[in-house]
Amino acid sequence: MTIHGLTDIDSLALSVRDPESKRLIGEAISAYRGGALRSAIVSTWIAVDYDIIAKARELSALGDPSSVAFVKDLDHAIEHRSIAKMQAIETGLLSTAFNQLQLLTHHEHEDLDRLHRDRHLCAHPAFATEDALFQPTPELVRAHIAHALKHLLINAPLQGKSAIERFHADLLSPSFPSDNDSIGTYVRTKYLDRAKDVMVVNLIKSLLSAPFGTESAKYIGQRHQVARTLREISKAKTAIYDETAKDHVARKFDAIPDAILLSASAFFECDTRIWEWLSESTRIRFKKLLQDADADNLKAHSAFDAFAVQELADILLARFDSFEQDVQIGIISQNPRREFIAPAIRIYGDSGSWRTAEQRGRALMIPLAPFMNADDVKAMLDAVKENSQIYEAGGTPDVLERVLELSKSTLSDAKPQWQTFVDEMTNKNRGDVTSYYSYPGLRAKLAAL
Repeated sequence: MTIHGLTDIDSLALSVRDPESKRLIGEAISAYRGGALRSAIVSTWIAVDYDIIAKARELSALGDPSSVAFVKDLDHAIEHRSIAKMQAIETGLLSTAFNQLQLLTHHEHEDLDRLHRDRHLCAHPAFATEDALFQPTPELVRAHIAHALKHLLINAPLQGKSAIERFHADLLSPSFPSDNDSIGTYVRTKYLDRAKDVMVVNLIKSLLSAPFGTESAKYIGQRHQVARTLREISKAKTAIYDETAKDHVARKFDAIPDAILLSASAFFECDTRIWEWLSESTRIRFKKLLQDADADNLKAHSAFDAFAVQELADILLARFDSFEQDVQIGIISQNPRREFIAPAIRIYGDSGSWRTAEQRGRALMIPLAPFMNADDVKAMLDAVKENSQIYEAGGTPDVLERVLELSKSTLSDAKPQWQTFVDEMTNKNRGDVTSYYSYPGLRAKLAAL
């Protein structure tokens, strides 16, 4: 009997991570196609057996304590040729993969345990009478091969609690990427591409919980990183994210204490639906905290990220307007956002001395430059032209040159505004293009762009 047409299994086999595991499961598939069904089951178990050990070694190299202990025990048995010990390790290998290494879920463990039992029936025919000789069907063998592939061989060793802990260790490490594209690539290639759905679900829940759990102190200053990472996961695993995040937020965010509830703001910026998923009572709590928070509290919890939600933006602007000007400058400098451009230009335009103009240019205009459009550039340059304390300040040329560099994305629309500005400054200096206050550096940068 020869069996053909197993394109689904062939496709899965191509995705097997480990080269030796791929070769071994290939032997099982070849045996299956040739009708050698008992051999196919035995070969499938050999591939599973090998792959569990290979994954344990991979996890051990990453420092996973359970894997380190298992590999140490296995290598000791191999070194001392302890046959009984090696047999005991193999007998308990599935249990180890499920309980110790957390490579399998409960139902996956059950499926592979059936493979293990059938392997015994195939490998030890002498223990059965002729009438009771095990006769596996093609459908059963195909199921065993598919389970081995789907449950284990094609997956990275990234299941269970230890995988989540490694992910968070990566997230909090200095080498974790900070820009969105790099975060997305890193998370997909290292964790998501070969991860089971259950691992993705647990990962999403852990990211939503981390800033509010018992170890919340570790995530102070990292909330934006957590939120951006969650957003990239939502792009890669949209269906899982939508279902998991909505349910988790609705059920769990009610329990976040007042002291840290404002820290949810970072999530709102990356996905405004999270605000909608909150219960009505939690939204009421949040708005009350936002209305009463002082500037230090707002900054500490990255609450200005809540500008992404319109009904919260109105509250934030009212809070911002209520603060003294020095406090406003500090807020803008530390939390540059589009929403602050208009008040920042107004504050900059009111500079009453050269030194104040220089300080405000550095604290306000430079941080906000990446968020400016052509109209914003015009408003800023008009403020400079109308105040001699700004355009005659020694540091203003450097400030404006830096703003030009950081707002290059708007240059196609804003270049006429820049050119008009340097021309007017030159006219103020009787046409002397070399004069410092004719902004020759700015003119040169414009000409080069």
